[in-house]
Amino acid sequence: MGIRPTAFSAFGFGVNWEFTKPDRVIAQKVLDFLTDKRVLTVGHVRPQVEATACLASAAECRAQLSTYLNQLEKPGGDLRTWLRAMREGFTDFIEAGGSSGERFGPGSDRRFNEALAQLRNRIQQQADEVSDRYKLTGLSLPAHEG
Repeated sequence: MGIRPTAFSAFGFGVNWEFTKPDRVIAQKVLDFLTDKRVLTVGHVRPQVEATACLASAAECRAQLSTYLNQLEKPGGDLRTWLRAMREGFTDFIEAGGSSGERFGPGSDRRFNEALAQLRNRIQQQADEVSDRYKLTGLSLPAHEG
């Protein structure tokens, strides 16, 4: 655990600080969080009836990844790059569905399933890199079924 200064005093020689979490701890929290998210675990080739729940799940994931990004100390670094790529994947999935999910509406099973498969591939790739880098147990997302 590191220490990050948050404020300094000039003549009082004071320093305010807070404990920070190492990247490895944050990486594990991210993987644990993503493990049971509906958008990543619902079976492939599902009808669009799952679309609304998956879009909500993707929005939750995107918001939580932003929270984790704010906890990182380093302005650069691999973990920041990987988390941004994951967040971008969720954003792209949400945008593929349209502002209110209309593109995943009735008769759009193929579009929904393609967007879902693309999202999962992106997240799996980034999660594999994170787990390899930090020697963590990675995600094991359902295999694509067609």
